[in-house]
Amino acid sequence: MFRNYLISFLIICCLLCGFESRAQTDSILNVVDFSIDGFENLYVAKKNSEFLKINSEGKTLRVNSRKDLGAPTSINAENPLRILIFYREQGWLIVADNQLAFQFEIDLKQIGFTDPTLTANSFDGGIWVFDRGNGTLNKIMLSATGIQTAGTIDLRQILFTELNPQRLITDGNYLLLSNNSTLYVFDRYGTYIRKIELDDEPISLNIEGTQVNASTHKSVYSCDIRYLSEPSKFEAMKQTAMRKSAVTRSKLYELTPRDVLKISPSGK
Repeated sequence: MFRNYLISFLIICCLLCGFESRAQTDSILNVVDFSIDGFENLYVAKKNSEFLKINSEGKTLRVNSRKDLGAPTSINAENPLRILIFYREQGWLIVADNQLAFQFEIDLKQIGFTDPTLTANSFDGGIWVFDRGNGTLNKIMLSATGIQTAGTIDLRQILFTELNPQRLITDGNYLLLSNNSTLYVFDRYGTYIRKIELDDEPISLNIEGTQVNASTHKSVYSCDIRYLSEPSKFEAMKQTAMRKSAVTRSKLYELTPRDVLKISPSGK
């Protein structure tokens, strides 16, 4: 009798544990992009041009939307005080504060960019813009008197290749341009440093100090920007078809090809 009770108890515990484990994994549908700030707040851009700010405990703190521009392309929260929301097709950039309140908007095509593709914050308060139309990396400065171009770098003359990059990220000290399976590294002023070759387009990418960390579907890479040596390469633990992923101290974020953002505890 006691043995039967024990078996039943263990089965119930296993079922409860399984239920609890599943409950810890959340999903957000129709996500086009996400970004995480230094405080582990999650910023989400959805297909319907709705934007969410969610804290590390999963509580939605802010919601905003802009319905007249169609689906956004990206959201960038590397600078938590200045969130960049970009609409590539329209060449339209919205700058929001950390409460997702829209501060101002820029029509990048109207100020001279032919095909603005990527944007990122600069350490000095400017904004980096990659223009695929002429292969240039540009910095614009915002002031009370308007918008000025603070510098233009023709990457075709430096890299000797046509670019169609997918990501542009910065930590304030370095700028990283991801072009298919190649990472191009620049300093905070836009001076080219080196390139890093991967075996595929990265699904996760970040800069920590002088260290670039990247992962593809096959491998995990780590590279010190200061040296020209090949990056350290490790085999990925599992191969999953993810568009983008990120890890914080407490959460794993995975954006699937079906536009579902899965959020799980990092330890799982």
